[in-house]
Amino acid sequence: MPGIFLSYRNIERSYAPMLVDRELSRRFGPENVFQAGRSNLPAVHFPTEIDRRVDECDLLIALIDRPWVGEDLRLLRKPGDWVRWEIARALGQGKRVLPVLLDGAEMPRTAELPADIAHLTRKIALRMRPRTVDTDLLRLIGEVERLVPELVLVTLMDPAPAKNVGGPALLRAEHQVLPFRHRGELDLLAEWCSAPAGPPVQLVVGGLGAGKTRLGLRLAAQVRGSGRPGGLLSVTAPAECLDRLGEIGSPCLVVLDDAEARPVQVRAALRSLAAAPEAPARLLLLARTGGDWLNDLRDDADDAVADLVDSIVPLSLAPLRPAEEDFATACGAFARHLGLPLPSLPSDRPETPTLLELQAAALTHVLSPDAPLDRPLRRILGSERAYWRKAGTAFGLPVSSDRVLTEVMATVTLFGADSEPEADGLLTSLRAFRGGPLHAIDSCRDLLRTVLPGPAPLNPLQPEQLAQEFVAEFLNSGYRLADVLDGVSDEQARRALRNLGRCLERHPQLGDPVEDFLAAAPGRLLPLALTVLPSVPQPQLLVSAMSGALSRTAQGELPAVVEALPLRSDALARFAVDATERALGVRDADASDITTARLARRLSVRLTYLGQRPSDAVEAARSAVRALTALTVKESAQVESLAVGSTPGSVDAELAEAHAALALALDLDQSSRDEAVAVGETAVARYRALPGGDRHDAALATALHNQSIRLRRVRAMQAARTAATEARRLVEPLHTERPTRFRSLYADVLDNLSIVTHLTGNPEEAERLGRQTVALRRALAAARPDAYRSQLAGTLFNLGLLLTENEPKGAQARQLWDESLSIYDALSVRRPGHYDEPLDRVRAHLDRRKADDDD
Repeated sequence: MPGIFLSYRNIERSYAPMLVDRELSRRFGPENVFQAGRSNLPAVHFPTEIDRRVDECDLLIALIDRPWVGEDLRLLRKPGDWVRWEIARALGQGKRVLPVLLDGAEMPRTAELPADIAHLTRKIALRMRPRTVDTDLLRLIGEVERLVPELVLVTLMDPAPAKNVGGPALLRAEHQVLPFRHRGELDLLAEWCSAPAGPPVQLVVGGLGAGKTRLGLRLAAQVRGSGRPGGLLSVTAPAECLDRLGEIGSPCLVVLDDAEARPVQVRAALRSLAAAPEAPARLLLLARTGGDWLNDLRDDADDAVADLVDSIVPLSLAPLRPAEEDFATACGAFARHLGLPLPSLPSDRPETPTLLELQAAALTHVLSPDAPLDRPLRRILGSERAYWRKAGTAFGLPVSSDRVLTEVMATVTLFGADSEPEADGLLTSLRAFRGGPLHAIDSCRDLLRTVLPGPAPLNPLQPEQLAQEFVAEFLNSGYRLADVLDGVSDEQARRALRNLGRCLERHPQLGDPVEDFLAAAPGRLLPLALTVLPSVPQPQLLVSAMSGALSRTAQGELPAVVEALPLRSDALARFAVDATERALGVRDADASDITTARLARRLSVRLTYLGQRPSDAVEAARSAVRALTALTVKESAQVESLAVGSTPGSVDAELAEAHAALALALDLDQSSRDEAVAVGETAVARYRALPGGDRHDAALATALHNQSIRLRRVRAMQAARTAATEARRLVEPLHTERPTRFRSLYADVLDNLSIVTHLTGNPEEAERLGRQTVALRRALAAARPDAYRSQLAGTLFNLGLLLTENEPKGAQARQLWDESLSIYDALSVRRPGHYDEPLDRVRAHLDRRKADDDD
């Protein structure tokens, strides 16, 4: 365990030892700070204890006052002097030693000190004076964190849960009442954790109740058992403290549970580890899925972070199913924990779909042996409400009816609070306390700290499955969450939306109440909902509620929603079209202002992405081109007055993008291919005229790539190859410098270049390019199978086509097509009918190849 040793001459002559001990103990915990006057216990052998504490510490702080460097120098020359002994022992072992000069004291000269502590004078010292003591203490704490980042880690971990808990709290994973069921994934993670080298980050994914938290707790316990720090990161841990994770010099484990809902902490930890690739720290992420939240991290502006995330291979946990003996085991464990007699077991074990519900049934049986065992979560909630009523009366809550208590507990569970002002805002907005006396809210806060304990000012009912059951029952009673909106922050509203999105997975009937909540303030809540979608394992139900709220959104609130939309998202594709179309519908589509033009372009791009309504996509892009063309002929001052932040340069960039969008929309109609080529050429020319830089180089490369495909379709092969070659020249250095960000574009460009190279008479080079593309596609599909497996299937088919003209490689072509077919088949299960055309194409070539082989 990392620790701090305070070395001082006489505690009675200076304020400093006690003050420094108090502040460091408050920050890092008293068990991690040794101050002899406080830490030594009666009957302890003093010399032995001092030696042990110095040997175990990571940092010795030498508090040096004026007498220390004056009359006390003679004491330091005595071999048995304890201050000399402490400092010499620390220096001799290579420990970090930090001198702190008190009240104007100066560092002694090297010649004045004995040889075994003379090296102390070479250490840079901090200063501490009474008039600046608060600032000096903060600086001292900062230096301790810099010198011993392990101490920061210890303070970030969740403390051990209280032992004297009862009720539903016992169902929480951290109490570990039910014995841990060993699983092979633990051995894999333990090996990863103890390996001297290897990936610093591991991701474990599994549904609600899969046992992720228990697995993380067990692994952390094993790490601590080997003498290394390890534990679950607290949800309240400041992200800035994680900046030093990569600086920790000894092996340690940080387990970050519910990672998809904690993006700020995850990103801070990843950036720290990415900046220190040789650091021995290990980060274990636990999440429901490796979906959009992980993809957002792969697109991080820091390429080192993106590459680190790209290297993560998720480890999937299968759901834990109740075993035959689990009910009896759980009953015995709960009875022992609560000090209750073990009731006789029922003849039939209750049938429950999840292990948590089985534990709930066991707890119900121990608490009320005669109660029925059906619907165990509901029965646990019933006993919990009785406890709330009793506690409410004990705390003098003026109104403690079931309705009031349910409203308080449900809204606190949904919205929570990370600060005292947030807690006050939520509680004062509840119907039960509006206009009431302040002491009622104070009583309620006291009640909440008792019945819903945790690190934050307001904490949710847990475990999550029980909380979802409670919230579903609460919302089905007709309560309107919108009533508290004025009293909650955006972060609280975001938390509520995330909780509701997760709740919909188990309780889809809550779609109407969730839609009503969103529709109460769509301009505020819909953009917030967009940010939580990546942390919702099955976002479709939340998107459906968002679509319903969108239809009830006032015209003036639509632009904020559209502005918050991501450029691409399968889950939001239809919603994005609807939102953009509605926002555009309230404006004059032919108006010559940049905001309208941008909306029209986005609508065209989103319709093209869906592959639907091609004529509408074309018309939207044309209107954008018309408006932006008109803007380019106006004076710069006029342009700037039309939209805040607009400049002639930004209008030029928008016009280039509008032409590119129009060309893509025209691609949807085979009869418009000639016009698509002409418009595509205009887009390329306009991109060429923009200033250089990675962004415009990538945009120009994309435009050239798309234009090459169009030229290939109209059989202008040499022109197609010229465009594809230039696209490769532009994107190749971008990919070399920032592979994670530009790998997909580079793969697209090489895929097309291999085809046009083959069609222009260079099959060997085409095959080389095709194999390079397949390697890139495999890397992309391994990292993001949902986004890139279909592209891998297409590239496998293309490479197979190239190989069919080389007879000895015909068997390889068939293998490639077989793999392509299997990928399309798997994708079709999730999206029936979407991949029929490529499936038919691959099957036709396989059948033809098989017929040729048979002949």
